[in-house]
Amino acid sequence: MSSSLRGNPGLLGPKAACYPEVVQVAASQIIADPDDQEIAIQAARLFINTGRRIGDASLVKSGLSALQPALNSRPDARPLILAAVGKQYLHDFDGALELLGQAETLQPRNPTLLLTRANILVVQGHTLKARPECRGLAKAGAFDLALICAATTDMLSPDADAAYAKLSRYMELKPVMEPALRGYAHSVLAEIAMYHDWTDLAAGHFVQAIKADPASIRSAALYADFLISRSEYEAALKALQGKPPTDAVLVRRAIVCSQLKKFGCLLRSRRTLQAHLLAEKKIGSFAHAREEARYLLDVEGKPSEAVERARLNWTLQREFEDADILLRAGRAAGDIAAEQMVKSWVAENGLSIPALSVELGLHPHASAETIPGRGPAL
Repeated sequence: MSSSLRGNPGLLGPKAACYPEVVQVAASQIIADPDDQEIAIQAARLFINTGRRIGDASLVKSGLSALQPALNSRPDARPLILAAVGKQYLHDFDGALELLGQAETLQPRNPTLLLTRANILVVQGHTLKARPECRGLAKAGAFDLALICAATTDMLSPDADAAYAKLSRYMELKPVMEPALRGYAHSVLAEIAMYHDWTDLAAGHFVQAIKADPASIRSAALYADFLISRSEYEAALKALQGKPPTDAVLVRRAIVCSQLKKFGCLLRSRRTLQAHLLAEKKIGSFAHAREEARYLLDVEGKPSEAVERARLNWTLQREFEDADILLRAGRAAGDIAAEQMVKSWVAENGLSIPALSVELGLHPHASAETIPGRGPAL
């Protein structure tokens, strides 16, 4: 542990010694000069970005704490946007949108501001409201992000095939791109393909996404879902190998280990996940209710409890995963109202989601072999 933190680890909490040296040094610098807001902003950026990368909410919260003096002083878009990114990660979407609104008066064309707001709106199910943010990215000159953003807003719409084609062609013509951004683009293409049953295309894009950005938890989790849907459980476990024990990783690992009857692996995943969820309940948070619902349904086999958590999650997030778990848990629990909530969402927003159509009884191959808890095999 950095010598400056030995007597004052409070900024990073009890896990201070577990963080990379660069994080510890940044915390030491804040302790040494608490009135220097520039040091605090740079340290907060490191804490928040590192926390997001390794799936550590505590480190993200430390970043938000470090930003507080800057947020309380002179108007500055940088800490506002950075704090919004942190709040987005912690699923405080309303708080993030409020901060972005304040930052917009200072830097209306900031790409991070526009992309963060677009992503929040998409997560909340407001895809039409997100599209102006994507156009704003193009006007700001962030053409790569603008195309990825636009494809994300059309991911579940009848225009998904056109959005896929446009972004796919752009990626073929763009030989040089920052690796994390290239990985992000391919993961979006993979999602579109997965949700529209373009199996071979999805597999190819997942491989490219992970090759470009091997550290991405998001790509690994989505790829694991794709493989689980195809009953490729060993491959799914490999996709999650080496990833930090976030709730998203743990629930997928528990599902896979349960299917493979790897009880040691299942016990470890279950124990850690239950500890995470209990800690969240103690502070009144339900940010990971989706993961808890999946765990209750697909590992514990408790559909009534699963649908309760899925309903709670639906008040916060409305993406494919959220619809999928609410629909599956509702059907397993005999909760017709939960199923109707998803059907209404699809109809009211004019969505086109073949991967959900299986569950909605509209899939042309509804007589295919069924994977327990996952609908017909692809």
